[in-house]
Amino acid sequence: MQISDVRLEMEMGGVDKADIAEIMDLCESKGLNSEMIDDELIKRGYEKIFTVDYDAYDDYDDWEDDDGYAPVEKFPHKHHFSE
Repeated sequence: MQISDVRLEMEMGGVDKADIAEIMDLCESKGLNSEMIDDELIKRGYEKIFTVDYDAYDDYDDWEDDDGYAPVEKFPHKHHFSE
């Protein structure tokens, strides 16, 4: 991830330009670390942008595709002849 990508993601996430500048200064001194950036965002009252806490989402294990459509059975690529 490049610094320009980090800056763009924070701008798209609604982070104030002054906070972005301060966080970018930290990145220049400590290096790019997604967890450190998210910790700084949380300290400033923003949501996480760069990391996902999968433990907070218990629905991932129980997720089923329930869109009302039946599953599609694919046809085999080769012809099979049987008697």
